Amino acid sequence: MLGKLKHTAKQTLIYSLGNISSKLIGFILLPLYTGYLQTEEYGIFAILEVTSTIIVAVFSFKLSTAMLRWCSSENSNSKVKSILFTTYSSAFLIIALLNLGLQPFRESFSNLFFSTNIYSQYFLILFLSVSFEILNLFSFDLLRLKEKSSFYITVSILRITTILVLNIYFVKYAGLGVKGIILSQLIGNIMVFIVTIPFLLKNMILQFNFLELKKMLQYGIPLIFSTISMMMITMGDRYIIKYFLNYSEVGIYSLGYKIASVTNVLIIQSFQTGFLPIAYKNFDKPDAQRFFSKILTYYTFVLVLASLGISLFSNEVIELFSKNSDYNIAYTIVPFISLAFIFKGVQYVYSLGLHFAKKTKYNAYIVLCAAIINFIINILLIPRYGIYGAAVATIISWILMSTAFYKISYKYYKVKYEIKKVILLISTGVILYVVSLLFNDFPFYTKIIFKSILIFIFPLLMWIFNFYEKSELEIIKGFFKKVFSK
Repeated sequence: MLGKLKHTAKQTLIYSLGNISSKLIGFILLPLYTGYLQTEEYGIFAILEVTSTIIVAVFSFKLSTAMLRWCSSENSNSKVKSILFTTYSSAFLIIALLNLGLQPFRESFSNLFFSTNIYSQYFLILFLSVSFEILNLFSFDLLRLKEKSSFYITVSILRITTILVLNIYFVKYAGLGVKGIILSQLIGNIMVFIVTIPFLLKNMILQFNFLELKKMLQYGIPLIFSTISMMMITMGDRYIIKYFLNYSEVGIYSLGYKIASVTNVLIIQSFQTGFLPIAYKNFDKPDAQRFFSKILTYYTFVLVLASLGISLFSNEVIELFSKNSDYNIAYTIVPFISLAFIFKGVQYVYSLGLHFAKKTKYNAYIVLCAAIINFIINILLIPRYGIYGAAVATIISWILMSTAFYKISYKYYKVKYEIKKVILLISTGVILYVVSLLFNDFPFYTKIIFKSILIFIFPLLMWIFNFYEKSELEIIKGFFKKVFSK
């Protein structure tokens, strides 16, 4: 069991390096964006970013996810290569039709979103960028399947470096603003396509399997609806904020959301990337129940600790990196979204049971219901409470969704999760953040010291509350003995 947990942690850490570089670029570019973009322009970029993510979710048809699921349990190498060719060629055809269908209407999209056609070229770039992004999903998923972590990290860092350099040039020196940002992403995605296509071709054979494609579409299409609904929960509030408020409020909310999403990128997405192939290989093993139970417990521990740290220091981070004081208020959104991300991470583990049982239609039902509830709450709260109403709606939606996934998934794949420990972790994190509010009026360095102490108190409180098992305490003691003996 310990070996499996270590392997999971190792894979998550390896794949997190690519995501870490992604988040680092966000911090590096924060002074650039806040210095050269007004809050309204940043809001426009946020809307385009949300739109591109939704397009990828819809038109990918989750074929790369289905490919990963089918190939993980397939022992025949030729069958694996056939499945990859079948899914990739299907995705390529879909993308071709996507561009033929959408490109002629880019002016209409510009008028729909921004009430002017001057942004039509933005959508030309956007549609091309998401096309390459969809194709690159196969490259990254195949690298995960083959556990080519070094190649995965290399490609990720190369993409991020390209986007970083081009962002600086296009925004600062060429003065292209938002257009320069999305153009940088297009070039970065093209670069990944060029670098990884030889690896993909090497792992394909020209054999199209219609029967398997039909099964994979039956598996993947329900996930499209759940993914779209998930996107509407995490990103749809930007559209509603824009409708009731303005692009400046969208920009401020998006910045606070981006700071909080450090947890999402570095931990949740990294965990999902590294853990999914491991989960598929272990769900039918004799010790699977305890394995998944302990995974959730310590995954939540890391989520809460990271979210607490980000929430505590968000004010200082934004003041440090932002050149425009109009953005400073964004820190007040961070703790709300950080709490929501904890429940997002928890629900992912719960939802795996439905993937194992191939009952993905329930994923669609649950997330669709949560998206509808989220929309209603946003409509009710945003006109009255502004961006804070959107943040509260996000928290409520993830709590409801995680509860639903737990109850329904348990019917098909029974795992006795340590729910009391999960609740203890989240409650302790919330209480420590509330305590930190007492230090808001302290001098800068005094605040830093007291907030840092709260971070170190968290694992100590878990020991007081008997969170750790005896064997886990022995491992912790052994670790500290090694550290202090050097």
